[in-house]
Amino acid sequence: MVKSCGCKIVEIGHAERYKYFNETDILVNKKIIQAIKNNLIPLVCFGEEKKISNIVFRKKELIKKINTMFKNINLKQNKKIILAYEPVWAIGKNNAASAIYVSETIKIIREYFVKKLNFSQNQIIIIYGGSVNKLNAKKLLKISDLDGIFIGRSAINANNFIDICKLA
Repeated sequence: MVKSCGCKIVEIGHAERYKYFNETDILVNKKIIQAIKNNLIPLVCFGEEKKISNIVFRKKELIKKINTMFKNINLKQNKKIILAYEPVWAIGKNNAASAIYVSETIKIIREYFVKKLNFSQNQIIIIYGGSVNKLNAKKLLKISDLDGIFIGRSAINANNFIDICKLA
């Protein structure tokens, strides 16, 4: 249905799907497989429920989630996947994760996908979402391993959205 509308990307695993529709990491895995099978680029949202300051514990939590969501996922050379790192604790709040927190986490995610899951660097696009606004977008956009930002509420106001686009 999504493809018949001309879409090329499908968002999978947003935190609100987990909260309101009881979506699980296992169901997200099935959706990723179907998206790839149907030649859609999966934009997969994921992140930790609570802020985890200890990077070792954060890595452990995210890898557990990634292993379930990406079980048996193999991309052909010409395929891509978009990963939207969205820490649930930061979504819809006044403060996003700090640029340092995001940078540390993006590095963990990218290294894991390349070294452990055998994705190539050019198959992975990683964006950050979770209370992105015109005040924090500039710092977030400077993160070297980050490929972009995923704007939610700040896009409701056209002027805010335009200001963020100008920063990018």
